[in-house]
Amino acid sequence: MIDAGHDGRSPIDAANVLLAQWPGRQVNTDDAALAEQLLLSGAATVRHSFVMRCSPLHADLIDPNPTRLRLADLPRTGDPELWARILPSWRAAFPPEHPDHLAVDDADAIAFFLPLIDGTELGPLHRASTLVVDQAGVPIAGIIINVRSHERWGGPWIADFWRDPSLRGHGIGSMLISRVKRLLAEDCYDALSLAVTDGNDARRAYEHEGFVDVLESWSLRLPDEAS
Repeated sequence: MIDAGHDGRSPIDAANVLLAQWPGRQVNTDDAALAEQLLLSGAATVRHSFVMRCSPLHADLIDPNPTRLRLADLPRTGDPELWARILPSWRAAFPPEHPDHLAVDDADAIAFFLPLIDGTELGPLHRASTLVVDQAGVPIAGIIINVRSHERWGGPWIADFWRDPSLRGHGIGSMLISRVKRLLAEDCYDALSLAVTDGNDARRAYEHEGFVDVLESWSLRLPDEAS
């Protein structure tokens, strides 16, 4: 994460250094002035996001399962048959117009999930990670919680959270978040964090669940030398 003021440079000077030394590279910064200068210089936004945090973890007293759906474990392998049942609800939650849409085939989607499930990307998977399945056993929602070892935002982290849009208004999201808070509190954690992309309507839902913005960041692709 780059901060324009970390070495005394102005945002303009820092931007010029990055543009000269890292053409075509992706950089991450939480410095709004630096991000603005890079964008003015031709950088492209890869992701503009907010880190949100909820602390302390007090689970709301809600119906623990408002629609009497069943909770199931996430698969711990890349078995295509298992993921073939999960991916439709995940794809429905992130359609092409969604800011977090990933245009990938099933194999690449599984490759996206596996580092989260096995803990190699963000840290160990917490027991609060779960699937919600309907009465026919079809997965229709899920949440993945990893425990990060990070200098700034360590601890439990929502790595992914999805819900079939047909379930909107049924309380499934609140039920899952409340369950996660309760299980984390039982394990002596006092905070839960996540990153949400600017323009994602879920940000308002997270605010309703007690999350507040603690960081704004930009991932930017610098122009190449020809630019």
